Amino acid sequence: MKNQTGIKDFLWFSIIAVTILAFSSIPYWTARSVETDRLLFRGIYFDEADYSVHISMMQAGRMGDWAYQMRFTSEEHQPAFLRMFYIILGHISKWVNLDVETTFHVARWIFGMIALYSIYQLCKRIFPDQSRARAAFLLSVLGAGAGWLQLILGAPLKPISPIDFWLIDAYVFFSISLFPSFSFTLAVMTTTLNLYLDYLNSGKWVNIMLISLLAVISQTTNPIAFAVIDITFAGVTCFCWWKNGKINPKQFYALGVIGIAQIPLLAYNFLILNGDPIWSQFTSQNQTLSPPPIFYFRGFFPFWALAIYGAILAFRQRYSNMVAVASWAIFGFTLAYVPVLIQRRFVLGITIPLGILSIYGLSHGIKSVAGKFPGLLKREGLVYFACILLASISSIYLILGLSLYMQTRPADKFYPRDLEIALVWLDQNAAPNDFVLGDIKTGQLVAQRTRLKTYVGHPMETLFFDDKIASAEAFYTGNAANDWIQKTPIRWVFFGQYEKEIAPTFPTEIGLQLVYQNKAVQIYEVKR
Repeated sequence: MKNQTGIKDFLWFSIIAVTILAFSSIPYWTARSVETDRLLFRGIYFDEADYSVHISMMQAGRMGDWAYQMRFTSEEHQPAFLRMFYIILGHISKWVNLDVETTFHVARWIFGMIALYSIYQLCKRIFPDQSRARAAFLLSVLGAGAGWLQLILGAPLKPISPIDFWLIDAYVFFSISLFPSFSFTLAVMTTTLNLYLDYLNSGKWVNIMLISLLAVISQTTNPIAFAVIDITFAGVTCFCWWKNGKINPKQFYALGVIGIAQIPLLAYNFLILNGDPIWSQFTSQNQTLSPPPIFYFRGFFPFWALAIYGAILAFRQRYSNMVAVASWAIFGFTLAYVPVLIQRRFVLGITIPLGILSIYGLSHGIKSVAGKFPGLLKREGLVYFACILLASISSIYLILGLSLYMQTRPADKFYPRDLEIALVWLDQNAAPNDFVLGDIKTGQLVAQRTRLKTYVGHPMETLFFDDKIASAEAFYTGNAANDWIQKTPIRWVFFGQYEKEIAPTFPTEIGLQLVYQNKAVQIYEVKR
């Protein structure tokens, strides 16, 4: 009987998880379906700039690199063992003989499924009741904010628009629909928390070893997000000591083992990102500051009342598992306003603790009023469904709205086929890692579609970004010094649709030789 229940539960999860991932893929499928002989889809429905960075990292891995070098900047710098997820994924693409972009989207599904499974397992640990575990899972994954209502009411979109339509990190559904690295980190975070809660009950040291291993692996992908889980471990452990009236030395040692295991890579990351003159410039440009608190309030509006009530109940009832979840939410939002440049990174997956706390608060709220409304307990599932649906409107709006938008073939999501043909020629005729000059959009496509590097293309990955934008524009408008391009490592120059938006023509006679052209694109080689 127990096996049958487990099979039914796994089938339920599998159907729901596949449905969620399929729904998240609708904008991709729509965009591919409306490609024409003249326009091609750029491969992602949101955040094209970061997508091009990730794909370029995969290109580097496919060429055999194991350490990462920024492919959007021309400064020489030492390779570093940072952000290894996409480097490794590039190696995998070569091993399985798939192109990097296909591998990326297969990984999006695989790691998305793993992340969803890990979140569901955490919910099942916290909620013995299956219906509440499922409700918490769905709310954690699909829940978002009140951005849809803000749009209806005509809220201003500048300088900051509703965060549930751009702050990818914070929303599980948004994260897994875009980047597999986010799914991987979410899976690590939820799995380790699940393992630690089990350790607090069972004392199994094998859990601590697994947590330490996963924490180290996380350091190679996203050490920032895991810091929240580290603090959560400490927070729930201190709570248990307070509840039991004594310090447990074994638990103290367990925290020490987890912390010590992470120190070497943390020290390495710090020394590279802050000690190396080139990487430290990247660090100074890599700013992801939190918006004013009112935006977080609106961005998680459906959660607040129930989540706060659930957190209060957790501490009042001394339920350590739920206190751990509350700690995650509290520390996540606290770290989101510490004086560092990467504040928003600490709220990765924050809808997970908010969703779990909300269902905990809602379930107790239903029980407390059941005496006055006896029929409410029978309709508990319907109440959960209504809560999940209300919180999910922004997620639904995001996917359906962008799917409709894709049908218009917007210029920021599609690019000319003639440019694709030129990129194929360049990849076949240029040496890997040569530098290319073009508009920002061209630079992103060069890094994404070829094995070459780009002079300018990303506000964070291109060092001294503003200066390089000005230099590139001066070159295309004929205002640069005659020998400017010879003094750079640039080997190839694009002149196509995007460059013509900078200047209709440019001085090709200054050290350039035309080596390729089609109806819309010209490629020049720099004479040296």
